[in-house]
Amino acid sequence: MRFNSKELAHLAQQNGSHFDREGILQMKQKNEKLFRKGEAFVERFFRLRGNLLFYFKSKESINKQEPQGVLVLERCTVELDSQSSTDCSFIIVFEGDDETYTFLAASEKERDGWIEALHTASYECLKMQLLSLREQVQLRTGQDPFSQMMRADTGMEFETLGNIDSNDPAMEMSLTIEGLPNESNGQPPNPFAVVYIIIPPQQQNWLQHNHTEMVENNNNPHFLKTIGFGDSGGLEPTMRVKITVFHVKERMTGMMTQIGQVIFTLNDVLQTEDLSLKLALVGNDGTRVGMLSIVSWLNDTHGNTTNLSHDDEDVFTNIVPTIRGRTMSVKRRSKRLETLKPLCANITTRTFRFETNDSVKLLVHEYMAESKFAFDLPIKTLQLLIEEEKTRIKHLQDLGQLPRLLESYVASDIAHRAATISAYTDSSNVLTCYIDAVLQKGANYKCCSFKPSSKKADKELEFVPLNLHLQRMTVLNEATESWGAYDVITAGAFVAHSRRARNHGGLKSMLHKLQESYTPEGTLSKVSKVKRACDLVNCVHLLQGEINTLCDSVCHEALQGDGSSLQAATLELEQKVKDLVLDCQSPILQEVAAQLTELHEDSEALAEEQTKQRQGQESQVSPESGTGSAPQAMNWRWTGSCFIKSPTSEPWDMTRVNTEASLVCLTSMVEDLVLNKSGPLDQPKWLGEISPAVIKLKSFVEIICCKVTYFMSFLDLIEHKDNLKLFHSIKVRRDIVFSQALTSLVTGLVLHLNALIDNKQVLEQLATLGVVMEIEGLLSCHGDEIPMLEDMLVAVDDLSTVSFQLVLESTQRKSVQLSTNNFTRASLYPDLNRHHVCVTIPLPQASFEKLPDKLQKGDRVSVVPIFFNIGINELATLAEKFGSTSLQDKLNEESLGRMFRYVKEYENLYMHPQAGGGVGSIPSLMQQLHNNVYTKKSKNVEILHLGAELCRKLHGFRVTSCKSAKDRTAMAVTLEQAQILQREHNLASHVFMQCLDCFRSEGVRRENAFKNIGQRKYAFNSLQLLSFPKQYRPPNGTYGNVQN
Repeated sequence: MRFNSKELAHLAQQNGSHFDREGILQMKQKNEKLFRKGEAFVERFFRLRGNLLFYFKSKESINKQEPQGVLVLERCTVELDSQSSTDCSFIIVFEGDDETYTFLAASEKERDGWIEALHTASYECLKMQLLSLREQVQLRTGQDPFSQMMRADTGMEFETLGNIDSNDPAMEMSLTIEGLPNESNGQPPNPFAVVYIIIPPQQQNWLQHNHTEMVENNNNPHFLKTIGFGDSGGLEPTMRVKITVFHVKERMTGMMTQIGQVIFTLNDVLQTEDLSLKLALVGNDGTRVGMLSIVSWLNDTHGNTTNLSHDDEDVFTNIVPTIRGRTMSVKRRSKRLETLKPLCANITTRTFRFETNDSVKLLVHEYMAESKFAFDLPIKTLQLLIEEEKTRIKHLQDLGQLPRLLESYVASDIAHRAATISAYTDSSNVLTCYIDAVLQKGANYKCCSFKPSSKKADKELEFVPLNLHLQRMTVLNEATESWGAYDVITAGAFVAHSRRARNHGGLKSMLHKLQESYTPEGTLSKVSKVKRACDLVNCVHLLQGEINTLCDSVCHEALQGDGSSLQAATLELEQKVKDLVLDCQSPILQEVAAQLTELHEDSEALAEEQTKQRQGQESQVSPESGTGSAPQAMNWRWTGSCFIKSPTSEPWDMTRVNTEASLVCLTSMVEDLVLNKSGPLDQPKWLGEISPAVIKLKSFVEIICCKVTYFMSFLDLIEHKDNLKLFHSIKVRRDIVFSQALTSLVTGLVLHLNALIDNKQVLEQLATLGVVMEIEGLLSCHGDEIPMLEDMLVAVDDLSTVSFQLVLESTQRKSVQLSTNNFTRASLYPDLNRHHVCVTIPLPQASFEKLPDKLQKGDRVSVVPIFFNIGINELATLAEKFGSTSLQDKLNEESLGRMFRYVKEYENLYMHPQAGGGVGSIPSLMQQLHNNVYTKKSKNVEILHLGAELCRKLHGFRVTSCKSAKDRTAMAVTLEQAQILQREHNLASHVFMQCLDCFRSEGVRRENAFKNIGQRKYAFNSLQLLSFPKQYRPPNGTYGNVQN
């Protein structure tokens, strides 16, 4: 039990009028003296106050010394001492405690008085008496007396209870109070307003509707949180509203006293010209204790109110668009929920009203919504990965006949991949069934569009991102009507929680261990063969795309009959084909091709020799069967249980020679046509002459690309044959975190595009430079969070292989689709088994027509992921003092480099050369970020703030993440919102901390905690928060030890 010893001592030493009973009793205590050990009665002076029984050495020592002890009379019984030889003794026995407290009174009458007083002192006893009295009152009056009363000890419980107001109210109110009296100690009160409603005649009892935030030490509080009334069905003007104002004495325990209250109807507000009202706040004694000012407005999407008669059965559905014949048209404002509903589900909103330095009001809407992609995208990602595995199995089967040892590696590899396909199929089916179940249960089914933190280790949902939500803030300046919107995607760290990482660490450590086994490209080279193979495959396929485009250009120029353009296109094509042939002469490719060919020849020779021996044995047994013919050399394909023969293919050198020959044929034909060397030919017939040569060249280029992929599949097998188990474990773990990261990316990207679709300059920037995805991490470099950070940085790195394409929406293309191309992952952690992903996003025609021409023609937009991480909790303190933050430091330095390269390109293309570098400019922010990254400073969260501000100035979108995106993430996004209001909207400096506390105590993030763990509290304790940076600490009463 926690208690304040000084406060208890002060309580025990007050004058006798505050105590229920006091007097002298003998108390049995242990004697610890050397020669007098045992138990003996000693005289003590006892004082009973409530459920606290204090005892002093004597009555005279009350004002001189603190009490010797105190007993808390809860979960205990007071009984006569049946084992005592005297009749004046009694005992106190506590539940679950072996020790018994024995007392001796001077007389039986005094004993009985103490027993009665102690028995009724406990809270449990008082509660039973209260319930009994409540039932008696109900029997006599027919009404519950508590419905009209306010419990004195439950004030701050309102902060952890849900409200019955709508997330999309028809009307909202902002409350301000003036002239509240000071407390008895002369200090200003801590006002906290609770709102009750009643709709007569259907309701007779007041219902708790909502509440404001608590404002500390203020006689004239302006409550930042607004109160909503009504819903999408309309508004009931006859609704009575009671606003009760309390003084919060202790926020942690919920102790508070009532200051005053006021009662009115919504119709009183609606009948005013400007929807504002001023009412006197009445205290318990009937005197005025302050003035309540109400400023209200109607939300634009709800123009309906109703004034129904008492005999109407349906208050909320019969909607009349006027109030007593007067159309409501003042102070209409939109919450813009319609823009979110197509992409998000279960939207939660809160509204606040802040003051600027110019004394102008800012109307701030805070939204939290679940992404509709949370389960759909993982299913599509799984289907993509299944196809990748099937393709890789086919490549392994195409390797043909190999020595027996390599055959066993091939069989083992195929078995692992078949198991992966089976597991991925099961996961996809589970997610599909989950979505189907949600659709059957309807829109009211909770937790349908996100994975709560309580299920982070659920293997069935491991491909789904944890606690994925959109966090949006919109700001309206009431004076200028200027408007702004700011989005952040919040998601748990991209981690495979269901797969323990203790043995091998996170993905980075596992990949490092695997890469140590890779063969280097050369004796002195630090580049592995796998890395070089990935680069080579990508280069070959890039050239194939360019060659195909140039082939189409040659055909187009031939059709046009323009000789000079045809020659120019052919010359460019010739250079690209020569580059391709040059790449085919790469040492690594030549080496692998020669090795595979040699293995095939050895295997075929061995097979031929075995066939001859078998035929010889058969001829001895059956001479008339004939000698037979020598088998033809053929390729072999593995079916899963055995090899089968397939037609032979041409040698690798011959493929290159044929490609060069087809190019010479094409160039000669073009030259002949242009110069009329073979006689004049009508220009319209040029296309018919060169088309066969172009088709032939394309086919040889296609063969080269297929063979390069074929050879590199063999190299991949050779490099991983000794670590197949580790390799496939990494592959699955990497797929899991990539699915989570990709889903978060698509969620942010689609919402970002919808917000920027009217900004032509930004769309041009996206088409040219790609889109920045800035990720803010709050993981520490200590304990279990190190593997999480390693998983996450690999997942973010893999996002650099993602691009997106915008297409016109049609009946066949209404949802986001995923596809792969031939490019492999050749980033920091190369992988020949996984390819670049393209996200196809359909847009309605009105939006599609606003795109730049190259985006309309199908150009793909690249993604530039940038990940900054700073640990802020107590584990980060341990890492800084006793461990290492090198992983975090290196990550931030690499991310700074990515940001620097993007900013450099942006400055060259979109910033005026003479543009200044003043405070807040991109060059200034970049310099500050550089300085902070390379400055050794404890918990340097300025890196996160500068990265976020730069991202918004570069028109990117943001993701904020911690372990579960619930507690630390809540502190980060609310701080960013307050900083944006101060930086972009001139939020008054004296309101900043109140604004921050209001977001954290009354905003949507506490609802996020409730959705995840069933409690509206952040999972921090007071000791933890001492290690947090000050701006990341929640207000008292909003946190506690909760079971996650």
